[in-house]
Amino acid sequence: MGSFKSMKIGLARYLVVLYCFVFSHVGLGQFMNIDSAVAVLKTLKEDTNKVILLDHIAWDISYQNLQKGIEYSDQSLKLAKKLKFEEFYSKIFNTQGAIYDDMAERAKALNFYLEGLKYAKKYNQIQEMGIIHNSMGNLYSKRDEFQKALSHYIKSVEIASQFKKDMYLVYGNIASIYVHDKKLDSAVYYLNICMAYHLKTNNELRLMNNYMLMSEILYEQKDAKNSLISAKKSIELGEKLNDRYTLAHAYLQLGLAYALNDNMREGVDALNKSIIIATETGDIPTLEKTSEFLSEFYEQLGDYKNSLIHFKKFGIYKDSSLNKESIRQVKNAEAKFENEKKQKEIELLGEKQKLNETENQKKKIYLYAAVFGILILGYVLVILYRNNVLKQKTNKNLEAFNKEVNHQKEQVDVKNKEITDSINYAKRIQQSILTSDHYFQKHTADFFILFKPKDIVSGDFYWALDHEDRFIVMTADCTGHGVPGAMMSMMGINFLNEIVNEKKISGPSAILNQLRNDIIKALNPEGSTVETKDGMDCCLCSFDFKNMKLTYANANNNFYIIRNGQLIVTHSNKMPVGAGHGVSKQFEEHVVDILKNDLVITLTDGYADQFGGQKGKKYKYKQLEEVLLANADKSLSEIKKVLDERIEIWKGDLEQVDDICIVGIKV
Repeated sequence: MGSFKSMKIGLARYLVVLYCFVFSHVGLGQFMNIDSAVAVLKTLKEDTNKVILLDHIAWDISYQNLQKGIEYSDQSLKLAKKLKFEEFYSKIFNTQGAIYDDMAERAKALNFYLEGLKYAKKYNQIQEMGIIHNSMGNLYSKRDEFQKALSHYIKSVEIASQFKKDMYLVYGNIASIYVHDKKLDSAVYYLNICMAYHLKTNNELRLMNNYMLMSEILYEQKDAKNSLISAKKSIELGEKLNDRYTLAHAYLQLGLAYALNDNMREGVDALNKSIIIATETGDIPTLEKTSEFLSEFYEQLGDYKNSLIHFKKFGIYKDSSLNKESIRQVKNAEAKFENEKKQKEIELLGEKQKLNETENQKKKIYLYAAVFGILILGYVLVILYRNNVLKQKTNKNLEAFNKEVNHQKEQVDVKNKEITDSINYAKRIQQSILTSDHYFQKHTADFFILFKPKDIVSGDFYWALDHEDRFIVMTADCTGHGVPGAMMSMMGINFLNEIVNEKKISGPSAILNQLRNDIIKALNPEGSTVETKDGMDCCLCSFDFKNMKLTYANANNNFYIIRNGQLIVTHSNKMPVGAGHGVSKQFEEHVVDILKNDLVITLTDGYADQFGGQKGKKYKYKQLEEVLLANADKSLSEIKKVLDERIEIWKGDLEQVDDICIVGIKV
């Protein structure tokens, strides 16, 4: 059956396995009240909160019963798939991997870890990658592949250090690796760092495991008395926390500490308690190791009958853990992971080669262009030389003329600067009148504003006002752009503030009717000999977020509502706000229901009318609608960035033809 010395070698490996499990769940503190959590679970509807709670219950209940942990984890994964909650897959797969690992089903565990790592990379979940690398280190530790385990732990520490969080968790695993390698000074160094931090934060669960590892180190150092003291401290915390899974390991370490103190009877009692608890939780690796030690202990006591019984049990458990099919599946999973990794490297190498070819082609073009440029430059230099000879003859006559030209140029520059300074000042005034981002933030769930004047100041404007539990928003396109358009926009904003705040008119159609009257009076006063048809096209929306209603009236401008991947185009009055055709006709008002997460997009025609692309054509509304639908699931700041980038690429070197104004509001 082997000697007590072989028992000690197995102990080092087992302690590595033990500490790996305890530190596999980043951020775990004390256990939740499982009964309360299950009661809460019954009251939750099927949403992402229920997915998260099921995962937490799976993790904590696995400390009492591994099979129940799998059952709750399966429920969490099934609901996550139903809700298409892929962002949480990495967390669920890590939980399932850890539980299957403790059930000695290592092939399943590794497959879950690799799947979790894939989704963590897909959603750039850096911190979750660190957790999974830690868990993979645990798996390789249990297979006695300590160098592989250490490489994964180091990756986990590198990631944890970025977040200044849970480095101590992985340090404990590294300390256990050093125990296996008999590098006890290094093990003590890392363990002391862990214990100091966990004593400071009063993390009793991790302290329980720290005391176990300290007992093992003292065991290796033949410090029988202090090894027993540390083991008892671990038991005390385990009983307090009712952590059945870890408590089985703690009783195993207590039994070994008693044996080191030549108290084999107490050692047998402790190991029997470990057997009972591990049987409850379904912890095959602990049952395997405890049966091996019990066989050795009974042999030392001369009880060969019980020694043989437990030796047979040890063989059964060992065969279960070292199942050839399981080992083959683990190797297949590793090979699949390495093949996918190499394939990605090949793809990246191919892309890099293509980039190099493109870069070389560009260099050739630049070289040809440079040679051609040098030839042109040489030709120009010859022409310039001949011209210079001729110019020298007329320089005296041109000096006076040049002085006059320079003088005129200076005067023009001064005037241009004065005009530009005035327009820039007008821009600051206009921007101060436009509704601020802070005001939008205060009254909306989320928003974006894409505002791109054509000529410093803009004939487009946006305006918002919270009035009588309604949030009123307008985007408008005044006649003209630049300075004339800006004057119209400022007049429009002043009229809007007067209409709503002073005249107490709040209905969208009534606001537009009154605004039209005010503009006509301002631009065509009685007795004026000049008739003007200036005005504006606009969208005016009144949001009732409390009753989820949207009331609107439009003048020649539609706006969009994007809901669940569908784009709704609103109705529009085919007349402007101003003098001209249809001046006697009243604006129509419409009311629509709005839903949570609806995205309302109001805009002017500047974006759709921009010329560009390969053929220099208009961008058009159809292309704009496709871009909005394709990016509707992104954040509003990202949508704004996409819209801005697309129109700049489309415009290219062409001039901007009109002011651009788009306002998006999330319900």
